[in-house]
Amino acid sequence: MKKRVAGIILVIISLGALGFWEIWGREYITYDRVVVLKESLPQNTLITADMLRERRIENAAEGTLKSQDADNLIGLETAQFVAAGTELHIEYFQESKFAVGEEEGKFILSIPEQWLKSCPQTLRRGDRAFFYCGGEIVTDAVVAYVRDGTNQEVYYNDEERLTSSAAVSLIEVVVTADQAAALGNLADKGNKFVIMYY
Repeated sequence: MKKRVAGIILVIISLGALGFWEIWGREYITYDRVVVLKESLPQNTLITADMLRERRIENAAEGTLKSQDADNLIGLETAQFVAAGTELHIEYFQESKFAVGEEEGKFILSIPEQWLKSCPQTLRRGDRAFFYCGGEIVTDAVVAYVRDGTNQEVYYNDEERLTSSAAVSLIEVVVTADQAAALGNLADKGNKFVIMYY
């Protein structure tokens, strides 16, 4: 009788251990803890802490960013489209082109419509805009914002930029103090700029 009871107890313990391993243990003991995005992000999106979450996966690929790497991603921007929930690699990110402040020595400059002679209607955030005056290039700057007449960001439904959400009304670029002064001085003298981008 004691052997039978001991046998039943061993079977119950074995089944419990197996269930524990399958339901909880395998994932929490053997899986890798990696960092992923909560939502898919387009190119040139600045990463903030609330965009990231932890996910446990089996056999993470070499170079996959682990949970402890999450802090290193904050402040970077996406170098390409990145899907939600997928393993992240550092190659998907780059230093932000949009970082501004005294430490960086860069600022946001709004380009008034009266400064412009010509500007492409297909301009969008992340483009590098070249300012020409009298046929000569004055400076170039990264486009931080492209807004319509209601102050909403202009976006495109396709990579070829054939259909936009609205007409471009306001452009803001990332510049240094010297670049802002150069553009302002020329504009004060009545000059107008032609903007081109790539």
